[in-house]
Amino acid sequence: MLSELYTLVELLIAALRQLTTLPSDPALRLAVYSAIALAALTLLGMLNVLVLSELAVRRERRRAAFTRLWRPVLIAWSMGEQVELPSLPRQRLEEKLWLLLMWANYQRHLRGSTKDRLNTLFNHLAMDNFVSGLLGSRKVHRRLIALTCLRHLGDESYWRSVTPRVASSNPIESLAAAEALVAMNPGHAMQLLIPLYIERSDWAYFRFKLLCKQAGREAAGPPLLAALKQASPPRIVALLEWIVPSQAAEWARYSLRQTSVAADLSNEQRDALCASLRCLGELHDSQDHELVVKALDHPLPQVRSEAVVALQRQATIEDETRFMRMLSDPNWWVRQAAADALVALPDIDTPRLDALYQGLLDRYGRDALRRAIAEKR
Repeated sequence: MLSELYTLVELLIAALRQLTTLPSDPALRLAVYSAIALAALTLLGMLNVLVLSELAVRRERRRAAFTRLWRPVLIAWSMGEQVELPSLPRQRLEEKLWLLLMWANYQRHLRGSTKDRLNTLFNHLAMDNFVSGLLGSRKVHRRLIALTCLRHLGDESYWRSVTPRVASSNPIESLAAAEALVAMNPGHAMQLLIPLYIERSDWAYFRFKLLCKQAGREAAGPPLLAALKQASPPRIVALLEWIVPSQAAEWARYSLRQTSVAADLSNEQRDALCASLRCLGELHDSQDHELVVKALDHPLPQVRSEAVVALQRQATIEDETRFMRMLSDPNWWVRQAAADALVALPDIDTPRLDALYQGLLDRYGRDALRRAIAEKR
């Protein structure tokens, strides 16, 4: 019995010795080294994931605690209650960024005097030097945070610091800088930005349209008009609605006469046509009636929809047949606009609308007109 146990132990020792001894074949030895290296890398990867997860959890806990501490303060200051401020560590960059993000998020949802109260809090915290330093950061997200804060502040004293960022090759950063400049001085900013908009194809039309809305017609109109007098690129014609209609009508009429009626127009040409129709519709000039009616047959549904809206603003009872025809348009938006225009015609009454509804054969047009009649009633 003892001899058998002794033999078993010897076999186990021999097996372990064999497992711990590298094979003599170089290929097998390389395979063993590779397996050991792979196992080590796997263990290191697992350890790295565990460490990063733990750090992320701790960071989220610290941020949640920071938010619980500062949220009541921001709310109180926005309501005019200047409560005592918690201490903000001078050396902890991360917490200062959290505070700026919270402040900017509240500013985004507030209007009027509440924004001014939060600006007072910003100045009370003496964050101006910190934000100015962020503008020179190598990290884009920090520069964007700084530009967002300066846009909410609207303080023209930062003009020289923000202006170079408009020339950034990053369109997101350059547009953020443009928004900050418009908040500081709309008239001066639009004088600077409109020539850049003509040159920079990476500035989207809709983003710049929002800039014009932010600046207002009084600030955006004169530089846009000056750009039109020098040249009439579609990118500028598409912004005609931010010029006084009586001053922009000449270019609106020219755009509608000269632009091809083909369906393969560029986005800028299409937007220019739509802006021209909005301009003429706002002008209410009877001489533009023929141009607007002609646009009802344009291949692009966006243009037809704008033409219906423009015609509605200067329509008479004689345009009833035109709106009835547009109720059979294949595009949903055009049908809805035509139905709204039809029920808004001067001197049209409920019996007449009911008669038009009964005589309409297009089922989709009937649905649009039924909805418009119900809303009018």
